[in-house]
Amino acid sequence: MKKNLFKRCLFLVSIAIIAMIVVSIIIKYDVEGEKRLPFAISKILLVSTVDGHVVDDPNNIWNIGVTQVNDIFMYINKGIEGDTTIKEIKFENFNVEKAPQKGRLKLLRPTGELSNLYTHSEQDYLNESITYTGGVIDDMKALEIANNGGILGFRFSIEDLGSYISNETQEITYDGRLLSNLGIGIEEIKFNVSFDIIITTSNNVSYKGTIKLDMPVDTVIEEGSSSIEITDFSDVIFKRI
Repeated sequence: MKKNLFKRCLFLVSIAIIAMIVVSIIIKYDVEGEKRLPFAISKILLVSTVDGHVVDDPNNIWNIGVTQVNDIFMYINKGIEGDTTIKEIKFENFNVEKAPQKGRLKLLRPTGELSNLYTHSEQDYLNESITYTGGVIDDMKALEIANNGGILGFRFSIEDLGSYISNETQEITYDGRLLSNLGIGIEEIKFNVSFDIIITTSNNVSYKGTIKLDMPVDTVIEEGSSSIEITDFSDVIFKRI
């Protein structure tokens, strides 16, 4: 009788230990995510500047509608050796956690050639998704990334910031100084966003992580055009989905 009771207790203890181990593994995975990714983000280059379009105005020499733009270039590198390639990379769940005080925020996908990626971009993707498919080479206009790793991107723009009007004859420089001419300070255009990135490999395994970015680069008004490189992604946790 005592022997059977001992075996039963030993069995229950073993089950409890196994359950604790499983729970600890689940918690560890929830906190740390995947440790060995087939593809990983190596760098994000954020370029902030100011763009503008000429408004038809017979009464003034210059009438320029001002837009502040933030171009994101994301570098994806192979994480581990093997024959696995990129099937697609999808960006979704764009969330504006802090909106700019002035203007109207839009998310644009590349639609032009490399020298002028956003020439024809009009559709706002804030409530939609952007998907790059794996290809032979990087082609942002076609929304393709080299299937062994490459560069992809999109743009956050703050539109309708106002019109700069001038009757001076000198050429206008389209950069951050246009914001100063409108009396707009950096704090009025600061915003931050979060979004999910889903990397799907050729063997149909998907890894999902969430990225948060603060924009624009703080020095865009003083420098006219500013950029920063982000290489620390320790807070981006990827998990299989």
